[in-house]
Amino acid sequence: MEKSDKNKAVQKHRKYMRRATLIWMLIMATILITAIFTIMGYSIRRYKQDYYSNFQRFCDVTSENITNYSENNPDEDIFQRYLPQALEKSANGMGIFLYVFDADGNCVLSSSNVEASNDEIKMSPEMLSVIRKDGTYQTDHTAGKFDPTIAEPMFCRGSVMTIQEGGAEATYYLFAMSYTRVLNGYTTDILRVSVILMVIMLVLIGIGQTAALYAKERRMDSLIQAVQQYAQGNYDTPLDPSQYVGTELEELTQLMETISSQSQRAEESSRQFVSNVSHELRTPMTIISGFVDGILDGTVPKNKRMEYLSIVSQEVQRLKMLVTSMLNLTKFDAGTIQLNYRPFILNDTAFRIVLMFSNRLEKRNVEIEGLDSPPVRVCADPDLMSQVIYNLVENAVKFVNEGGTIKFTFSDTENEWIFAVRNTGNGISEEELPKIFERFYKSDASRSQDKTGLGLGLDITRRILHLHHAQISVRSEEHVFTEFEVRLPHVAFPEPEPGETKEKRSNG
Repeated sequence: MEKSDKNKAVQKHRKYMRRATLIWMLIMATILITAIFTIMGYSIRRYKQDYYSNFQRFCDVTSENITNYSENNPDEDIFQRYLPQALEKSANGMGIFLYVFDADGNCVLSSSNVEASNDEIKMSPEMLSVIRKDGTYQTDHTAGKFDPTIAEPMFCRGSVMTIQEGGAEATYYLFAMSYTRVLNGYTTDILRVSVILMVIMLVLIGIGQTAALYAKERRMDSLIQAVQQYAQGNYDTPLDPSQYVGTELEELTQLMETISSQSQRAEESSRQFVSNVSHELRTPMTIISGFVDGILDGTVPKNKRMEYLSIVSQEVQRLKMLVTSMLNLTKFDAGTIQLNYRPFILNDTAFRIVLMFSNRLEKRNVEIEGLDSPPVRVCADPDLMSQVIYNLVENAVKFVNEGGTIKFTFSDTENEWIFAVRNTGNGISEEELPKIFERFYKSDASRSQDKTGLGLGLDITRRILHLHHAQISVRSEEHVFTEFEVRLPHVAFPEPEPGETKEKRSNG
C-alpha cells in the first residue's frame, strides 16, 4: 500500500511536470507568434510607407518638373512632344500608368501602356472635388482606378500642375497609378517566411522541451529511487550530484548527499554507541554482581567485605554517572534540562570523584596533585557540575601515562571560578584538538587506549557548561600533557532558607 501511494505520488508529480511544460510551451508559442506577427506587421507597414512615399514623391516631382518646363518654354506646345515623351519615359521606367486631365476632369493624354482610349477615361466627381480642394489626391482602393476592366485595387496619386497656353496659365492634373501587387507580393513573402520560421521555431522548442522534460523525469526518477533507498537505510548506491549540476535539482541533490553522509555517520556512530554502552554497562554490573554474590554465599571473607562493598559502591556510582550522562544527553537534545543553582565546594566534589577511580590509579601508580588546594566555593548546579568533573577526571585517568601525574587547579578570581585538570601522557595533536568536543568523536590515539568509551563525555561537558554560560578550553603538547580548563562565571549565592545556615548550605 505504501509503495502504491509512492507510485501515485510520482505519477502525480510527472503529470504536474508535463502540464507545467505544456503550459510553458503554450506561453512561449504565444509570445513567439505575437513577436513574429508584430515584426511582420512592422516590416509590412514600413515597406508600405516607403513604397507610397516614393510613389508620392515621384508624382509630385514629375508635376513640378512639367510646370517648370512650361514656365520656361511658354511658347512651346508641350502636348505635342515634351509631355508625351516625359510620360512615356516615366511610365516605362517605373512600370506605372500616367494620365493628364484638364480642369474639367477630361483625360487629354495618357501613357502608351494604358489600354483604354482617352475619351473613355474621366475623373469621378469625388476625385475632382478632392484634388481641387487639397491640391492632391491619393487612394489605394478600387475608387482610384480609371480603367474599369482592371479588377485588382491600384494605388493612385494625383497632383496639380500649371501649363502655359497662349500666354495664359491653365490648370491640369497629373495622375499616376500603380498596381498594389508588388506590395501584396512583399506581404505574402513576409507572411510565408514568418510562418515557416514560426513553425520551425515551435518545432525546435517542442523538441527541446520534450527532451528536457524526459531528462528531468529521468533525473527525478533517479533522485526518487535514491531517496527511497535512503529512507530504507540503504546507502550502498550513493547519489551522483554531478549529473544534476546546472539543473533545478542541483541544490536538492547536494542537500541529499549531505543528509546521506550525515545519516551514514550517525548510523555508524549509533551502532558504535550501542556497542559501547552495552560494554560500559556490562563491566560494572559484572563486578557488582560478582562481589555481591561472593558476599552473600560467604566466599568473601568478613574482613574483606567492607573493601569489596566499597568497590561495589564505586561501580554503582559509575553506573549512575553513565545513566545520568545518557539521560542528560536526551534532555539536551530535547531542550528540557533545568538548572538548580546551589552553593558547594568544588574541591570536595573533585575529591569524591577521584576516590571512585582509586583502584585504577593505584594499579598504574598515578600521582594526584592539587586536591589539597584552598577550598573554592561556587554556585552552580551541583549534579551537573559533578558530571563535568567526573567526565574530565575520567578522561584524565584513561589517558594518563603509567606512573604519571594528574594535577588539579582551583582558583577564585574577580569575575569567575577556575577549575583545571591536567594529566601527563601522549597528549592530543593540533589537528584533533578542535574536534574533541564533537559527539561520538574519538581521536586516533584514544581509540587504542579507550576501547569502551562512548565519545559523549566532552560533548556533554560542553553542553552543561554552555547552560552555565561557562567556558571550557583545552591545551595539549604531544607526548607531554593535556589540560582542560573550566571558567565558571560568578553567580550570586542564593539566600539560605529559614532554619538553614550558610554552613549547612556550603556542605550541601
